[in-house]
Amino acid sequence: MIIHIATPELVVLETKSCEQSGENVRQGMVRSVLEEGGLEQWSSIEIEEYTYRDAQLLFAAPIKIFIPSFLAALLN
Repeated sequence: MIIHIATPELVVLETKSCEQSGENVRQGMVRSVLEEGGLEQWSSIEIEEYTYRDAQLLFAAPIKIFIPSFLAALLN
């Protein structure tokens, strides 16, 4: 695994296709990158995956929920 970017808003890493299988494995890889970088863990993760031959490029970002202002007022 090669880590290209690790920030609080984005993780980009490159892996071999055979290194991972399944959503839980990919999320675990992202969580380990965040931990290794001393970054806060994300409660939920969105991952986009691009494959070329035997390599994969993963773009991961935290999922943020947008609450319109009128709904936020109701929650308060």
